[in-house]
Amino acid sequence: MADDPAALPGAAHEALSIAFEAGRLRLHSEGEPRIELVGVTVGLIVDRNGERLRWRAAGLEESAGGWSAHWPELGVQMALRSDVDEGALRLRATLEHDGDAELRLVEIALLEGVGGEPAAGAPAADWAVFRNGYQSWSGTRVYAAHEADADPWFGFLRDSHTDVAHRAAGRAGVFRSDLVTALVERHSGAALGIGVLETATYVAAVEVDVSGGVLRRVAVVLDGDDTPLRPGERRELPAVWLAAGRDGWALLEGWAASCGAAMRARVPQRTPLGWCSWYYYFTRVAETDIIDNLGALGRLRARVPCDYVQVDDGYQRAIGDWFEPNDKFPHGLRWLAERIRAAGFDAGIWVAPFLVRPESRLFRERPHWLLRTSRGRPRPACWNPGWSYGRPAYALDTTHPEVLDWLRELGRTLARQWGYRVLKLDFLYAAALPGVRADPTATRAQALRRGLEAIREGAGDDAFLLGCGCPLGPAIGVVDGMRIGADVAPQWENWISRGPNRRRHGVATAHAMQNMLTRAFMHRRLWLNDPDCLMVRASETQLTPDEVRGLATAIALTDGMFVLSDRLEALPAERLGWIERILPLLGGRARVEDCFERAMPERLDATYADGDAIAVFNFSGAAVDRRVVIPAPVASVRELWSDAELPVLDGAVELSAIPPHGVRLLWIERPGEVIEERR
Repeated sequence: MADDPAALPGAAHEALSIAFEAGRLRLHSEGEPRIELVGVTVGLIVDRNGERLRWRAAGLEESAGGWSAHWPELGVQMALRSDVDEGALRLRATLEHDGDAELRLVEIALLEGVGGEPAAGAPAADWAVFRNGYQSWSGTRVYAAHEADADPWFGFLRDSHTDVAHRAAGRAGVFRSDLVTALVERHSGAALGIGVLETATYVAAVEVDVSGGVLRRVAVVLDGDDTPLRPGERRELPAVWLAAGRDGWALLEGWAASCGAAMRARVPQRTPLGWCSWYYYFTRVAETDIIDNLGALGRLRARVPCDYVQVDDGYQRAIGDWFEPNDKFPHGLRWLAERIRAAGFDAGIWVAPFLVRPESRLFRERPHWLLRTSRGRPRPACWNPGWSYGRPAYALDTTHPEVLDWLRELGRTLARQWGYRVLKLDFLYAAALPGVRADPTATRAQALRRGLEAIREGAGDDAFLLGCGCPLGPAIGVVDGMRIGADVAPQWENWISRGPNRRRHGVATAHAMQNMLTRAFMHRRLWLNDPDCLMVRASETQLTPDEVRGLATAIALTDGMFVLSDRLEALPAERLGWIERILPLLGGRARVEDCFERAMPERLDATYADGDAIAVFNFSGAAVDRRVVIPAPVASVRELWSDAELPVLDGAVELSAIPPHGVRLLWIERPGEVIEERR
């Protein structure tokens, strides 16, 4: 095809456009390319009879309806075709095998290119790269070209926080972002969004190399997981989504909307409010604790209107034996669900459906249900000191037909027979760990999705499924809510989060808040975001009042699930008032203004029908002053935590001495509205 941007329809966003030609991808602004990829092609890594072979097509040739490339030695062909949807360019690929030998797919490069040469005399590029983590608890943030990503120190932490099939590069400017990325060149303002739309079949990622400030490589890759590609087989591969603009955040929102539509995302109309036993009682929870809190929640319903009450970890006899409660629950789980519903709440329950521990009956009686290592041993999946300082929990093989039947029965029993209509499904990454499965044709993504679909089938379409510790892509369209960050904790951070988890992953309120902000664009596009629980208590916590108010602000303004986890009757009146103050701020549309400016965003805006809120965070360890531009012609704004009226001078508000880990929450009144409605 001719080297002409008009030869293909482009995607237009804010005066920038994308043009794709055979071998070239350009982002244009007023006729001049701002970001350019050259040598754009496709590739494969396969295993043939134990020999690993790599192919990067020398180029793309024009073919009927698009472009194609052929690997003649193996008889493999990849073809690309394009279309435009909602202002974005979509590239759809097919893979055909006309050779005579079975291949094992290791990796599929749907798109790969290198950056165009910088113009002579141009300033060094200032790249900002959004890196989305693999699963719920994986750290997610924007990196600069001089920064490097890094994994947790230890293998057991990598199992439970990152994709162990892909170690972080550990080199400046080299990143792997799961599902989607956005690249912003700060000098020119040009931004490129790249993502994968169909996410049920493969673990998908965008690999980026901007080392030295030069755009050296961009590739959209799928994990083949050594699944077979047989002679005569033809596969439709997931679509690549590309869009250009001057707003990286808007590009992320655009991808999430397109991906959610492609995957038929489940987005409930109303975000439920809940109470969870975990962060006050932990594994010590007993039946009497749930009953006591039912009474308190009923008495406080007018002030804190919870929809459901969730029994968290600590009720089961063993991990894997979910039908058998321990001695702390003498009346059984059906009886408890009936009591919760009789008190006027929906019943919720926690379960780790893809894990099993050695002391469980399931482990002893069904050893053939376990995911295996290449040596035939059970695949360790999780070491949790809350369960045992000794042996780990192991992963179930969710491609085994008997396991899928058991998962359907688990969903059916919990939701339909016992009455728990909210199921929190935890440690879901276990189903997608690398291992030997009963079905060797299943990818890791397919194994996870089969397990989730079995639970959904058993629980019913009207059950609310909340994913946690879950690889994100395969769950879209199955779960209703998704944890999008690390567990909060009764402390800002700890030595594990600072050291072994490298200030990126793992349990810490600071980590949870970072992901609340950087993944806010997923909310109501892929599912309902679950930012984890809000703790406001004054005792049995190391969180300062400023940290508690900051956590509450981030949860409310990002509009995710709002779940409390304190013993409410023990709360001081002031702390209970904090909950009442922040609840009316649910329901806005969030935008993280400085997501591409710093690793820990500091400004969060939310838009409502009756006004706008601006949260200004201080994530440093010392008090700071900030000047905040107010995007409305008003004379003053209200700081909602203090009820102080602040003057707007020259279009800005001066905020002094924002405390460490603290926040200032500004409300901009719309003409004719009453600001007290947001108090």
